Amino acid sequence: MIDKLAITPNWSAIQSNNMPTLNEGELHLWCLPLELNSKQVDQAQRWLSDIQRDKHARRSTPQLKQAYLAGRYFLLRLLGHYTNDDPALIQLSYTRLNKPYLSDNTHHIHFNFTDTSIKNDPNLGESTQTNTVGLYAFSYDAEVGVDIEHLSRRSDFTPIVKRRFSASEQTLVTNGNGDIDPELFLSIWTRKEASGKATGQGINFQMNQRNLINNDTNDNNLAQLNYTDEEQRAWRLTQLRLAHDLIGCVVHAGHQPLSIKAFNRCDI
Repeated sequence: MIDKLAITPNWSAIQSNNMPTLNEGELHLWCLPLELNSKQVDQAQRWLSDIQRDKHARRSTPQLKQAYLAGRYFLLRLLGHYTNDDPALIQLSYTRLNKPYLSDNTHHIHFNFTDTSIKNDPNLGESTQTNTVGLYAFSYDAEVGVDIEHLSRRSDFTPIVKRRFSASEQTLVTNGNGDIDPELFLSIWTRKEASGKATGQGINFQMNQRNLINNDTNDNNLAQLNYTDEEQRAWRLTQLRLAHDLIGCVVHAGHQPLSIKAFNRCDI
């Protein structure tokens, strides 16, 4: 069922000498491992604002510090590319609910960023360590929101489903014995998160009142959905099946589909 809920983008490997141009009517996605070499670490540390430096210092483990620094490095690098500005000079501001935006947005760039951790399984002969993957979205045309989860994540999802999911969503993710299908849960949860990030509400909205699945199960296009939120704003959702057992979602303003171009290597 999860494969019917998601599309698999055609990813392109990009190097700095052939970075893509963002055109009107397009939405660019980047899925990147949040790892930096020593030169990139030095650059990233110089680019941090005082607020970001404080957030970086408060991360509790070296892995979390590395992921935070790499996440901001690639965000500023990519914003620098799309705006043709020096990444060191790019300043970010935040809404009341902490959605970032360009302080000087004369380029009218909309963007969003999310990440997730992947823990290797020692039972498979892998060393025990946690890697982090980031997902970025950029558009000239519309507000955007993204979320990503690793399908191995496990927890007691039942209370979240009861409080946050619509009746249709609850039916979709619940097995005949009453258990929650974890992969279906995570697919719908990325929809909830991406929707809230696109609107700027985060998780501060009535999630159970916003149904984010197509109730027509005979429709083959279950991975994409046009919907209208509580304020009558139009949005379009696309569920993404990513590499390494990752499920993601991108939501953009408007019902007119944007052409999604996806990139999974960033040699910058």
